[in-house]
Amino acid sequence: MSIETHTQDVSDTNSKVSVPKWFWAISILALAWFFMDMSAFTMRVFMLDETLKGMPEAHQSIYLGMPSWVNVVFAFEVSGGIIGSVGMLLRKKWALIGFIISLLGTLSQTGYIYFLSDALNVIGMTAVIMPLVAITICVALIIFARSATSKYWIN
Repeated sequence: MSIETHTQDVSDTNSKVSVPKWFWAISILALAWFFMDMSAFTMRVFMLDETLKGMPEAHQSIYLGMPSWVNVVFAFEVSGGIIGSVGMLLRKKWALIGFIISLLGTLSQTGYIYFLSDALNVIGMTAVIMPLVAITICVALIIFARSATSKYWIN
């Protein structure tokens, strides 16, 4: 059997392998999570002056002092997560790359929040918990995508 034939056999098998219903549920929930994240990104980047002025002064200083690279890595987090989630729904193995990009964006933002800003003092436990939740979700989705690849649920 040649390599081309073996490769063809594997991809034929991949398209015929059925996935459990919970695969679809997790993939849809992941997409919903990243759409909510996109909403948060949009609200941060396009925040109106009136909204900013309505915040406590300490919160205003966090937003005004935030370097633009933090929004760039936030965009990578969101877009990587959406790409990964759509990849899962299309049963494509490149979903893993999207989730890895999302994790890198999340880790970069978290580094800024924890070490380079005053967010922990101003916002409190929310500034600690939410990044940890986001990191946990990204890691879980990476594990999910790797498992789906090994089971030929995605190809």
